[in-house]
Amino acid sequence: MEKDLHTLSRRHFLGAAALGGLGVASLGLAACAPGSGTNSTGTQGASASSGLAGGNIPQTWEAEADVVILGAGGTGLSAACAAAGAGASVLVYEEDIKPGGTTALSGGVIQAAGTKAQHDMTPFKDDTPAKHAACYIEQAEGLADEALVKVLCERAPQLIDWLEGIGLEWDHVYGNCHVPYVSEGLHADRIHVYKGGGAGGDGFVLTDAEYAEAQRLGAEFHFGCKAEHLVLDGERGVIGVWMNENGRSFAVKAKRGVILALGGIDRDLELAKAFNPQQYWDLTTQQSYISGFAKGDGIRMGLEVNAALATVGGCIDYDMATGQATSNAQAQLPCITVNGNGSRFVCEDATYAYQYRAIFQQEKQLGKPTYLILDQNMVEQGIGPWAADPEAAVADKSLIKAETLEELAQKLSLPPSNLLAAFKTWNDNIAQSGSDLEFGRDTQLIPLDKPPYYAHRNISANLGSLGGLKITVSCEVVDNNGKVIPRLFAGGMNSGGWYGTYYPGSGTSLSGGLVFGHIAGESAAAAKPWE
Repeated sequence: MEKDLHTLSRRHFLGAAALGGLGVASLGLAACAPGSGTNSTGTQGASASSGLAGGNIPQTWEAEADVVILGAGGTGLSAACAAAGAGASVLVYEEDIKPGGTTALSGGVIQAAGTKAQHDMTPFKDDTPAKHAACYIEQAEGLADEALVKVLCERAPQLIDWLEGIGLEWDHVYGNCHVPYVSEGLHADRIHVYKGGGAGGDGFVLTDAEYAEAQRLGAEFHFGCKAEHLVLDGERGVIGVWMNENGRSFAVKAKRGVILALGGIDRDLELAKAFNPQQYWDLTTQQSYISGFAKGDGIRMGLEVNAALATVGGCIDYDMATGQATSNAQAQLPCITVNGNGSRFVCEDATYAYQYRAIFQQEKQLGKPTYLILDQNMVEQGIGPWAADPEAAVADKSLIKAETLEELAQKLSLPPSNLLAAFKTWNDNIAQSGSDLEFGRDTQLIPLDKPPYYAHRNISANLGSLGGLKITVSCEVVDNNGKVIPRLFAGGMNSGGWYGTYYPGSGTSLSGGLVFGHIAGESAAAAKPWE
């Protein structure tokens, strides 16, 4: 998720956090208690723990609907539109006091291939969902469920059309930076940016449109409600959910299905430590810019009912300071990246999360920081945040400056011989072949030999974790025995299997969230009522 197109800036993040202090009434949103349109059959004063797998079924339900959706971010809103549009009664519960979730904090960009916008706005006139899926599958390094990836890419153009139908207009389309091992011809400009979108925090344009459409279709929303446990019946599957409002537990009945759309384990240290070492690293040593409500509640509730996990591990990480490799439309820095021993280890213009997976691995293996090293070409080309005034960056310690590589190595506590060797190998390869023979870089294939030299310590800006519950192509949750858990559905970052262990590029999470949210809503609405 690039700095300006699929992430939130610190300013936007703090602005969003400030909204959390507003009262429900000030935002004009319904509180958690069921409204007049809810089919209520009584109250339940039992502890929410009675709704654990194998626990007691509630004697009474406070509310009921055909489909109960947990989470009102982009995925949950998409599911609400699909389920309500199919004629089901829909209740949506959200812990926050407003809709939107992390999607609203993002840039709102969406990946799709073969759309009219892509045809009209890019050179890629003959791109297809099949090429899109093949690109994702290669990036997943053998870990993705190929059927899920193909469904995602096939449905993505329909998603673009649907979003146009609820009021979005496309402004431009751009592409990810490459991954060196992906086959020739599979990369393309597929990232759709709507008018009013693209910058961190502009995702609200998308979620506001979804929210209005879901309400128009009859979905009912309740905010300030925390989902705690699923209600699992041994014969009928998941038949409801235990909720909590200000310490009061109550049960909500789902006649057709429950949809988990609560986000990843982004803010939960315990779950991250158990399942996702890179996310744990981000939470404990890096910078995190995600919704404070993304604590993996949906994944935890799935685990309680024996749901299986898929492609857990990896993160949406990038360098907020530079935005390096977040877009193929921006110039890449003239630089090399070195580890704590002064050796180069990654392709510097490969897409950002691919780089940060390598950065994480190097820092954990060596127990030392990694650095982006630049020379005077940065200033001469005018590229990057420090080019206009590098001395100011040196003064505020954003950069470390030295007149020679030996001096820079000393300041960074790197072996000088290794750093000199890294630059010599780069410069020799450029002089002799014009190519990056080590890691397959495509851009800035120029000598890096103009002092002074500058070093920037790599610090990840984290925008969430990868991995979730295992699902079918109908978004049914699968258990550890390979069987579908009846009436339980998941989408978005509560689901896994449609990516590998690094984020494949901007617009993927929203495309997957909205597509699988829609499929989950359709599937739940089509399920047979359990009574």
